[in-house]
Amino acid sequence: MASPDSPTSTERDSPLAQRYGTPRRRLSPAGQKWAVIAALGAALAAAVWFTISLGVGQVEYKDVGYTIESDTRASVDYEVTKDFDATVQCMLHVLDDSYAIVGARIVTIGPHEGSTADERSQYFRSELRTEHRGVTGIVDSCWELD
Repeated sequence: MASPDSPTSTERDSPLAQRYGTPRRRLSPAGQKWAVIAALGAALAAAVWFTISLGVGQVEYKDVGYTIESDTRASVDYEVTKDFDATVQCMLHVLDDSYAIVGARIVTIGPHEGSTADERSQYFRSELRTEHRGVTGIVDSCWELD
């Protein structure tokens, strides 16, 4: 006796079956349900893995403020969030009113002590020399050294 999902002799001998082959067997409703559950579980696991792997070892920085001290000096206040044992360099810029760079400096931030996630962030103030009076100070970028 043939199973309910197996093609009958007339289905195998039909012109469509001869041209395209016999129809494929379909997944049962229970099999479909488990396939969907497995796909959702794999998607959740991938999302968790990407979230954790992207958060570790990432350098974040934020401008906090600046002070234009004179025509030749300025300071930039900024926050850097990094792993405790990482060494990071940041490019600081002082800009004039036409957004031209009038002062630049690369600062190196070494490893530091800490144990909680809140202690990964540190605040810094760096002095920069300028060619002429600036109007703002920014952190252009930060990167981790190998």
